[in-house]
Amino acid sequence: MSLDIFWFLPTSGDTRYLGQSETGRAVSNEYLRQVAVAADTLGYDGILIPTGSGCVDPWVTAATLAPVTQRLKLLVAVRTALTLPSAAARMAATLDQATHGRLLINVVPGGDAAELAADGIFLDHDARYEEASEFLTIWRGLLSGETVNFDGKYHKIKDGKNYFPPVQQPYPGIYFGGSSPAAHELAAEHVDAYLSWGEPPAAVAEKIADVRARAAKHGRTVRFGVRLHVIVRETNEEALGGCQSADQPSG
Repeated sequence: MSLDIFWFLPTSGDTRYLGQSETGRAVSNEYLRQVAVAADTLGYDGILIPTGSGCVDPWVTAATLAPVTQRLKLLVAVRTALTLPSAAARMAATLDQATHGRLLINVVPGGDAAELAADGIFLDHDARYEEASEFLTIWRGLLSGETVNFDGKYHKIKDGKNYFPPVQQPYPGIYFGGSSPAAHELAAEHVDAYLSWGEPPAAVAEKIADVRARAAKHGRTVRFGVRLHVIVRETNEEALGGCQSADQPSG
């Protein structure tokens, strides 16, 4: 069994203190490239490029990292309701070609309701996952070389075709995280790797079991991962209080 270790690209700004935004540094593309090159040089397998109104654009950022990294996978977060699946398919294929097969997609249907509304997204919780399922059905079909006809509740397309195939076949890997039943069903039907937050092991095991069982009903298998903050201190007590302490840098 192989284990991939990814880093996180601070596209909303960076800080030495976990949870202490007032000590942060402003985001700049020069700094983001430094972080990505460091992760690439140190042997990390990939780097997550997040999305959100407080982040610089992940697609553009990923494009600027393509020529300065060599082996690093670029895990680009995609908020499906913001982009037509046909346009997203062309963007993914183009970036996968530019990186010689180093693109991965992190699907983000959910998020803070106020932030989503500010971006023009007014879908409720389950509707966001329904929309994402339609998006991925079209997106996967296009990148797999199919001529796609789809008439859904949120997306419609007639004789859609992608003329620029990605390097990775049938398409770049799809990553995703979510804890609700709707999220687990989306993962089971569409994604390649399901990601959990760092929760108690029993809770993570329960989520993995549910996603695995749902995926089996679709005749699919899913890989699993966990997103963690690592806080390094001399003692357990200092580590447990590290995210609240502004006078100790986080590791």
